Amino acid sequence: MAKRPLILLLDGNALVHRAYHAIPPLTGPSGEPTNATFGFTSTLLKVLSDLDPEYAVVAWDVGRTFRHEQYEEYKATRPALPDDLRLQLERVRDVVAAFNLPSKQAEGYEADDVLAALSQQAVEQGLDVIIVTGDTDTLQLVNPHVKVLLSGRKFTDSKMYDEAAIRERYDLEPEQLVDFKSLKGDPSDNIPGVPGVGKVTASQLMKQFGSVEELYQHIDQVQTKLRQKLEEKEADVRRGKGLIQLVADLPIEMDLDHCRLSAYDRSKVVALFRELGFHSLLKRLPGESARPTAQLPLFAAEAGEDAAKAVAGNYRLVNTEAALRDAVASIRKAGACAVDTETTSLRPVQADLVGIALSWQDGQGAYIPVGHLPVVASKPQLSLDVVRKHLGPVLADASITKYAHNANYDLIVLHQHGMAVQGLRFDTMIAAYLLDPSGRNLGLKGLAWQELGVEMTPIEDLIGTGKGQLTMDQLPVERVFPYAAADADMTFRLVTRQEGLLKERQLWELFTEVEIPLVPVLVDMERTGVALDVEFLKEMSGELYQRLNAVALQVEEEVGYPLNINSSQQLSDALFVRLGLPTDGVSRGKSGYYSTAAGVLESLQGAHPVIDLILEHRQLSKIKSTYVDALPLLVNPSTGRLHTSWNQTGTVTGRISSSEPNLQNIPIRTEIGRRVRQAFVTRPGCSLLGADYSQVELRILAHISGDENLLAAFRRGEDIHASTAASILGVPLDQVTADMRRLAKTINFGLIYGMSDWGLAARTELSREQAAEFISKYFAQFPRVQGYLARTKQQAQEQGYVETLLGRKRYFPELQSGSRAHGNLKAGALRMAINHPIQGTAADIIKIAMIRLHNELQSRGLDSKMILQVHDELVLEVPDSEVARVGQMVTSIMEGAYALDAPLKVDIKTGRNWREME
Repeated sequence: MAKRPLILLLDGNALVHRAYHAIPPLTGPSGEPTNATFGFTSTLLKVLSDLDPEYAVVAWDVGRTFRHEQYEEYKATRPALPDDLRLQLERVRDVVAAFNLPSKQAEGYEADDVLAALSQQAVEQGLDVIIVTGDTDTLQLVNPHVKVLLSGRKFTDSKMYDEAAIRERYDLEPEQLVDFKSLKGDPSDNIPGVPGVGKVTASQLMKQFGSVEELYQHIDQVQTKLRQKLEEKEADVRRGKGLIQLVADLPIEMDLDHCRLSAYDRSKVVALFRELGFHSLLKRLPGESARPTAQLPLFAAEAGEDAAKAVAGNYRLVNTEAALRDAVASIRKAGACAVDTETTSLRPVQADLVGIALSWQDGQGAYIPVGHLPVVASKPQLSLDVVRKHLGPVLADASITKYAHNANYDLIVLHQHGMAVQGLRFDTMIAAYLLDPSGRNLGLKGLAWQELGVEMTPIEDLIGTGKGQLTMDQLPVERVFPYAAADADMTFRLVTRQEGLLKERQLWELFTEVEIPLVPVLVDMERTGVALDVEFLKEMSGELYQRLNAVALQVEEEVGYPLNINSSQQLSDALFVRLGLPTDGVSRGKSGYYSTAAGVLESLQGAHPVIDLILEHRQLSKIKSTYVDALPLLVNPSTGRLHTSWNQTGTVTGRISSSEPNLQNIPIRTEIGRRVRQAFVTRPGCSLLGADYSQVELRILAHISGDENLLAAFRRGEDIHASTAASILGVPLDQVTADMRRLAKTINFGLIYGMSDWGLAARTELSREQAAEFISKYFAQFPRVQGYLARTKQQAQEQGYVETLLGRKRYFPELQSGSRAHGNLKAGALRMAINHPIQGTAADIIKIAMIRLHNELQSRGLDSKMILQVHDELVLEVPDSEVARVGQMVTSIMEGAYALDAPLKVDIKTGRNWREME
């Protein structure tokens, strides 16, 4: 039998609503909400690609329906449509129109009714149907030629329902689902069922009687108590069935020719995606051509090797010494250039240089190949010596302005290959980060498309993905050079655009005086790296291996039989079946086993000795795999040191982050964690020097709030937590106990993070009422702190952002008027808004200190080096002869980095390893 053509029927309203509630708030470049639009568009592209239909239609609701006329309470419990969702429903229609997809709706009917009518007509015309929706009401339409693709709670979790799948889920036939729902009710539509009749009872009644009509015709066969309920609610059940039953007989007709997937104007879709900020969806568009007027069939197979994706520009291959001299002369004449490198690794200290791309004017670009493998290098390349000779002096000339995208990486690579870069004035990735700290669009390709309207070639088109992915040196020069030159060109072009935006948003000073000067500091830190005692970690690994085996044996003794302690299912059986530990409040996983997550085990501590053993095993296992065994593998064989990547754009607060490996996350709270720190050592004749800001965030809070009591405590040099305890508990300072101080510390730091009385109670042994009383006393003692909290919340809600003392902004679109006000989401945003001016200012201050310290060490010709930055702490590797001098210098610079009304204070510690400094 010939395969029937396939038509997709999409439930527009249901898919948009599901996306809106499943995807966190997103905003486009103009500030408009886009989360629901993005979710719908992503689903549309996926189903069109995966299911490959010949036809498609989108169905829509149009307001009040006949159901509202029949039953005034129909859907009455649903909240009003949020403003940001209403806006997106219109935007989604723009997306549908841009893809040339027809829309269908019927006055007085819901989208589900339209789907019922269209599916019936499609089957009659010889088509198979797949309905794409998030609404289970459409499952009643399933038949041999109609399936329903139902999106799950997580939106990305979808399941295809045919007749067999419905029988498996409900143990009923599709046509019985209407009667099934009319009996149990449908709370989402405010349709009452029969009290006491749930899924199980409704299903049993349907299997026994087949339909509501048959049930009431043979009501005497139902047991007395249930029969009484059914008889009392018969009118509700019959009315409910009429409301739930979808209407297929509608005054709409489906013109198949109009529904056929056909050509669409890609340029219109690209323009709409640019307005919405959907760069990540570009590569999923049907057809890959970027020609402005290309008319493409939806999801045509041919992408085309020669599709016009290359950026329009005057790009040259510089692979002769004469051409290199010409390029250098052009750069000197222009007085500025953008620099980009192509390499073999994402780790810059160990990456091999494949080529250097340059641009000195909009639309101009050059590529200098130096490291393509001979087997693929069909064109000549230049030696590194020649490049160093001619380009090196230009890169080192601070009077020639340099631009880069992710300059940290390129500067390290070039320095590692004998070409130090001076005169960096602009990093387009850092600029994008300051303009949008959420980091959603920091990539050069996305920025070029968003800011310049230029669609660039994704790197995956060159090197591929997955196991077959190549490195740049494995590609021919002629394939790489237009791609690389375009990167430099786009970087150069972005500078003017971003500079204007930074100045417009009062971010230029922060950019030029803090972020850009910090780049060479982090470059030096990353190149210097950290010494690691590999032999110590090898010994520690052996010790942990023995202890883990011993603990595992002890667990087996406690349980009474051998088991795999790393198997959550075996552990669940052992704890909750064999040992019979309490399961109150313990959730079950999909497999039906009780959870053995850390939180569950911690709540069971004291119930049985085995719990502590399991927790110890997990802690030791994590320390061993994450640090003890992993860190030695990351030591650079050439330098013998660890070289983490220091990231300026990795956090929304402005803090510097560390990755590959994350050296800011080395454990400190446990003895075994502190032993890991013992492996961080120095080169011979040196010590580690740590400089840690003391209570910097509370000092910033005192400064910003202007609270005189808090400021006075700092000025007196008191232990701020003990002083707070004395103030709110009404005891003399010298009578504050450790428990009192601990409580005050929890409140001090908790309020910075927007902690509520619930939060304080959860972190202490206080009841919620006691916690509320303590917070009330705190605010009575420090009233301006409460004023700061209220003022900051108001600012975040009214203007959509808050900022640090240096002007670093963080945006909160979810708090602005018209946004959905989901309690947890909004409360979380308010907590982050309270914290940002404080934590962000602390980040700004330590960056200023790092810049000044780096410059001072260099100007004085000292050998001391900054090697680590961990939130409020700097760690330096210092020759023993410089310890005293550098200690004084670090203290002076860090304490003088920013003038606060609560003066900054720094604590200095030294040691031969990181642990000794604790």
